[in-house]
Amino acid sequence: MLTTCQGCPRTLARMNRIYISSVIFKNYKAFSRFSLSLHDTNILVGPNNSGKSTIIGAFRVLAAGLRRARARNPERVLIGETAYPGYILEPSLLPISTENVHTDYAEVDSSIDFRLSNGNVLHIHFPQRGGCALVPEATRKRIASPTSFESEFPISVSVVPVLGPLEHEEALVKLATVQRNLHTHLASRHFRSFWFYYPQGFDEFADLVAETWPGMEVERPEQSDETVLMFCREKRMTRELFWAGFGFQIWCQLLTHISRARDESILSYR
Repeated sequence: MLTTCQGCPRTLARMNRIYISSVIFKNYKAFSRFSLSLHDTNILVGPNNSGKSTIIGAFRVLAAGLRRARARNPERVLIGETAYPGYILEPSLLPISTENVHTDYAEVDSSIDFRLSNGNVLHIHFPQRGGCALVPEATRKRIASPTSFESEFPISVSVVPVLGPLEHEEALVKLATVQRNLHTHLASRHFRSFWFYYPQGFDEFADLVAETWPGMEVERPEQSDETVLMFCREKRMTRELFWAGFGFQIWCQLLTHISRARDESILSYR
């Protein structure tokens, strides 16, 4: 199951309820032609190999493209024989492999179009020659800077990565390492380090834990030599988070990503 939440009412009101209204796939993996309409909360269910992971992977690519567009000015992107202002997304920026994005490995261009409720469109192109590019299409304003992009595409995407068990002895890594792996499967390895570097949101996270897992409380992480520890209390018994059980570890990670994405307009997880 994949749930895509397009923000809380407070976030949507602040953004004038601009949201992604539909997604259109063309020659992309299993979808030779497929579209879906989105609402505030969307749940996709289906058997294996029905395309659920393909859809969430598209949102992961969009998240990478949005980060690039908000960090630099657009450049000249060639789509077919026409040049557009856009953003080249290098393989190192993408959370997917581009080797198998073309339907049935055909020598055709592939694309994903994210249509916004304000009429603007974010085109993600995968040319048959290889590569990936994000091309914004705005109806009112020319996109020439991160500021103009932000004004026409006021959406943000947070994707919960694959969650796994916590490290028995988690090394306190550098902040840059935590940030680099925040959207990847390696995030589980740096769970305690994340809260060590971002204590300002910990109280809200701890409240969520207490509200949703009766009888459990979590304490702020603390450094011990070159490792970082986080303790939890259950019925007056205190123990390190590693010994609290796999289910509780996963729940704490999920709440961490939900708490971290409280100002995002889109949260996707499975």
